[in-house]
Amino acid sequence: MSQSLSRKWTFAEPFLPRHPWIAALLFGTVATPAGIILGWLAPRPLDAVVALPLVLLDIWLEPGPTIGTAAERTETTLARLLALVLGIVLTWLYYVLVARLVLWRLTERGTDGDPQG
Repeated sequence: MSQSLSRKWTFAEPFLPRHPWIAALLFGTVATPAGIILGWLAPRPLDAVVALPLVLLDIWLEPGPTIGTAAERTETTLARLLALVLGIVLTWLYYVLVARLVLWRLTERGTDGDPQG
C-alpha cells in the first residue's frame, strides 16, 4: 500500500494538450455566466461581443407594442422565456467552441517546430 502511495504520476504533456475538450467545456461553463452578466451591463452594440447568440435571440423576440388580449401576451412571454433559455445554451456552446478553436490553434502552433510531431 505504501508503494502505491509513494509512486508519483508523471505525464509527458500538460493537461490542456491532452484534454482540449475538457478544458473547453470548463472554460465555457465559467465564461457563460460572466458573458451574460457583462452583456446585461453593456450597452446594446457591445453586448453582442460577449453573448452573441443570446443577444440575437433577444433582439429577434423583442416585445413589440402591447396589442392583444392578456392571453396572447402570456404566450409571447413564454416564447420569449424559452428563447432566452435557448440563447443561454447557445451562448455556452459558443464559448465552448471558441475555447476549443483557440486551444487547437495553440497546440498546432506548439507542434509546428517539433521534428517528431
